Amino acid sequence: RGDEENRILQHHYAFAFFADPAVQSFYKRFVRDYMRYNDEIQCAASEIVEKVREDARKYAPQHNGNFYTLHIRRGDFQFKWVKHEASKILTNLRFPNGTSIIPRGSLVYIATDDPDGECRGCLVERKSCTTYEKGKKPVGCPEDPSWQAFLDFGWTLRFLRDYLKEAPNGSALKAVNPNALGMVECLVCSRGVVFAGTYMSTFTGYIHRVRGYHGLGEDTYYHSSGHVFMLQDRHPGGHGWTREFRTGWTDDGGGLI
Repeated sequence: RGDEENRILQHHYAFAFFADPAVQSFYKRFVRDYMRYNDEIQCAASEIVEKVREDARKYAPQHNGNFYTLHIRRGDFQFKWVKHEASKILTNLRFPNGTSIIPRGSLVYIATDDPDGECRGCLVERKSCTTYEKGKKPVGCPEDPSWQAFLDFGWTLRFLRDYLKEAPNGSALKAVNPNALGMVECLVCSRGVVFAGTYMSTFTGYIHRVRGYHGLGEDTYYHSSGHVFMLQDRHPGGHGWTREFRTGWTDDGGGLI
């Protein structure tokens, strides 16, 4: 229960129900349209999305401006077993027939707290991963924290900083509060033709819901071992903060609200 000492970490659609399906869909749309990031954040994200699409047309012309997105959480994330190195993520992101979920030659935008690919802020047992001997690093400390495996696979990588440094004065991105940049990245990731995120991350979870609003919920995956296709299961809803469910953006018949 929620009170002055506890909070409810839960989805609104897990505890608010209406007997009339039309009313239920109305309030889901109400949440979608009014409980959202403000216009300043939306506009900053829109600027990045347009720049990413320009880069995709330039560096991956075969995709007609489409780009792919990842959220890779590292740092002090408490769930150590979902912190994978790039080569493991590539191995995980495959369909059952062996083809890659994100093709070779794609432009991939990565939202991460480790853009340098060094895992400097990664902690295990309150110790930095850099203090552990190479070859003997514990779970949560990638042996190779770099993004080189992605580059070797033929992906062109982009990060938030690539667009921050290019943002002109007077642009929405230049003007946005730096504390809101994570929200900006959430919206950028929501527009990728395919997105894969970190299991147990609420940041990834909200991206999934926003993608659902855009009709992209089914093209959303985890890059974490054993959970890649969890978001494709047909279970419509449930409770628990670890993921989102399609009931958040669909009506009782399964159509978009």
